[in-house]
Amino acid sequence: MKATRQRLRLAKKLCLLGAAPLALAFAHTAEAGTCESLAGLKVPNTTITAAISVPAGLYTAPDGSTYPNMPAFCRVAATVSTQPTEAVKIEVWLPATTWNRRFEGLGSGGFGGSITYSALAPAVQSGFAAANTDTGHEGGTVGAIGQSLPWAQNPVSLTDWGHSSIHLMSDSAKAILQAFYQRKADYAYYDGCSTGGAEAMEEAVYYPDDYDGIHAGSPGMDYSHLMMSFLWGALPSAKNPAAALGAPQLALLHQAVLGACQADDGSIAGDSFLNDPRKCHFDPAVLQCKQGQDPGTCLSVAQTQAARTLYSPVTNPQTGLVLYPGFARGSEDNWSLIQGALVPFFAQPLLANTVFDNPNWDWTSFNFASDARLVDRKLSPSITAISPDLSRFRAHGGKLIMTQGWDDPLNAQTLPIEYYNSVLATDPDVERVQRFYRLFMAPGMGHCGGGPGPNTFDTTAALQAWVEHDQAPAKLIATKYVNDLPADGVAMTRPLCPYPQRAAYRGKGSTSVAASYSCVEDRPQFAKDVKQEIENIIATYRSGDLNNLPN
Repeated sequence: MKATRQRLRLAKKLCLLGAAPLALAFAHTAEAGTCESLAGLKVPNTTITAAISVPAGLYTAPDGSTYPNMPAFCRVAATVSTQPTEAVKIEVWLPATTWNRRFEGLGSGGFGGSITYSALAPAVQSGFAAANTDTGHEGGTVGAIGQSLPWAQNPVSLTDWGHSSIHLMSDSAKAILQAFYQRKADYAYYDGCSTGGAEAMEEAVYYPDDYDGIHAGSPGMDYSHLMMSFLWGALPSAKNPAAALGAPQLALLHQAVLGACQADDGSIAGDSFLNDPRKCHFDPAVLQCKQGQDPGTCLSVAQTQAARTLYSPVTNPQTGLVLYPGFARGSEDNWSLIQGALVPFFAQPLLANTVFDNPNWDWTSFNFASDARLVDRKLSPSITAISPDLSRFRAHGGKLIMTQGWDDPLNAQTLPIEYYNSVLATDPDVERVQRFYRLFMAPGMGHCGGGPGPNTFDTTAALQAWVEHDQAPAKLIATKYVNDLPADGVAMTRPLCPYPQRAAYRGKGSTSVAASYSCVEDRPQFAKDVKQEIENIIATYRSGDLNNLPN
């Protein structure tokens, strides 16, 4: 995230110098004729390929997935093309009688490549007119080593996936919506996680007028450097299989971290996660095997070094420049993926097809100095959205909620904190920034959900209250269900607090109930975070090796 011209310009300057419940919205009935009449609608750069009335009840989507209790809706399929070889397929679902006069754009995941019906269905059940896109190509949510990815080799479809497909979808979907209801939506919202979170930031930074409220969950917004992180985490065991941390070693390491750090970070006895991993500085060397020790109770020298590598940031060995954060302490229970499982599905096929022009490129040869510069020159401009300049989104009146799990097995957990502090470096007035942008860190939550901590919360309702009633979210109430299944009951609830605050137990009441906690601010830790980010920005500028990056 340090590799942007915006950050370099900022560095040069530095060197030189709880949402209330919403009132129920009434439903709107379409008055513009039949759904089928949309088949002949003329929308700029858009070809409508289907317009089908779907009756209420059980719905079977084109991919075979089924959704019960659906309201009657109009399903519109279309293809958007603004230039040769471009084909961004979209679907727009329009409630026939239950529309709440709001539009919701929905993000994709991985490499995209298909319509996400599992996102469209619940949005329509909630009354939204909703849209989703295949991001400009068909197939390939993940890749494989040795696989040729024509969409990634094509600059048009690569840029659509990484930068512009949500904007194209949004423009056409709004036109279709207006034709169907004979009026515009009162408000437009966007919800996305992972790749969808990266798409959220593309919208906020580059297309700030598209949405009034945006949720960026577990955002893969520094996608090219995220791929470097996948390589960084996989290389120790790829070069020395004895360095691999298996399930027993990860459990040993995780328990040692909890034992060393829970007393100081506001964690609750019995929690299997940390409340604030920034306060933990555990060194895995304390677990290194001593002579004669049972190897099942300790880490080998190679495993100790591998753990240190995973904790440490991805770094250019020539300049010391930090390219991407390391993994937070307390996330060890989810390290099975970062040690190599993500490379064949994401990092190798994407970099092989876009940077190294060879599907069979040997990823173990990656050089974090020269190859990192090559990635930033050839790939980052098409797929990265880490500019801290959100001034146009703020001027639009937009509201941004970003969420990130501290137990995320894919994204480095502190990346959103670094991004938030880079925004503060452009505008150091915290209160002014929090009027439109709030970050919520979720202890114990994995990637877009899951994990041992509370992991279910309603960002859409929070955005509606903020956008429509100027009720900024003082907290989000997160729920942990037994077995992560609502039908099995509630295990606990906790408040998620807007950074730089964190949840603290009040000292009385059930530790399993959110009402027993308050949001408190750790000013020394916050000052340390901001200071570190400013130092990172200045180091990026002074390194001089990323100055050729385009805007």
